[in-house]
Amino acid sequence: MSRAETLIRIKEAETKAQEILKNAEEQEKAIVSSARKDAIRLMQEAEERIKAENDATYAAEKTRIASQREDLLKKGKEEADRVKTKASANVPKAKNHLKERFERALDATS
Repeated sequence: MSRAETLIRIKEAETKAQEILKNAEEQEKAIVSSARKDAIRLMQEAEERIKAENDATYAAEKTRIASQREDLLKKGKEEADRVKTKASANVPKAKNHLKERFERALDATS
């Protein structure tokens, strides 16, 4: 093999190596791009799942709190009605007591 043939084979090998390197770089870029797209898609899906779970939890808690509120309002109304009934029963006694005190005050001044 002559020196010229050796140089030609070296040149061909260098060209082939450059092509292999170029193809590898293109594949690397494609793989990285695909991985980024997949990562973005997975993040979006996870965010959507988390949002859906949060919305469901929020709705359940809102319903629970509304029910609790209704129970408390009902108990408060019942207590207010009991106090009102008791107070209504005491009105005549309070009137008599005030009348007696007023009469005593008048008697004391006369």
